[in-house]
Amino acid sequence: MYSIRLISLAVVLFGSLVANAAVAPHHVNPGSVFVAKPLHFDPPHPGHSVSSGQRNHPVIALSHPDHDGWVPVVAVSHNHPAHMGETHAASHYDKHTYAAGHGEFSPGSRIAVGAPTHVHVSNLNPINIESGMPHTLHHHDTHNLKEAVYHATGSGHHYDNDPHPVAPPPWRQPQNWQ
Repeated sequence: MYSIRLISLAVVLFGSLVANAAVAPHHVNPGSVFVAKPLHFDPPHPGHSVSSGQRNHPVIALSHPDHDGWVPVVAVSHNHPAHMGETHAASHYDKHTYAAGHGEFSPGSRIAVGAPTHVHVSNLNPINIESGMPHTLHHHDTHNLKEAVYHATGSGHHYDNDPHPVAPPPWRQPQNWQ
């Protein structure tokens, strides 16, 4: 028989692997909520160095990954630096989600609608189940968020990547990938 210690260790190790698993590309949809390190934002936001960009922050996907695996996202935080541009209270974008019983952002959270960025799907992680945050926004909330980003950036970009298979990151690509 296996000892209780060995079984407990196996359960803890398996649990940590599952909790830290990266997100699969087909799980990324507009309105999906994940966590990512600012260090992995592309383009990088000013002031996020190797030491300051290591803490996970919630991000909301604006679209599916592009063909290279990059997902357009907006960051959620309580204290966005000035370089993040226009921010809105997160409560404006979780009303329908909360009404449907799918969680809400904590009071005081803000979304940086003026500074969308991209994160590779391999650097997105699931949110903690016990956080109370939504895993995905209601489609009305997602639409309102995308419209706010469109108006705040003035870029004319609606972030509408079609769902499709994505390339693995460069360090995981087989030699014959094209």
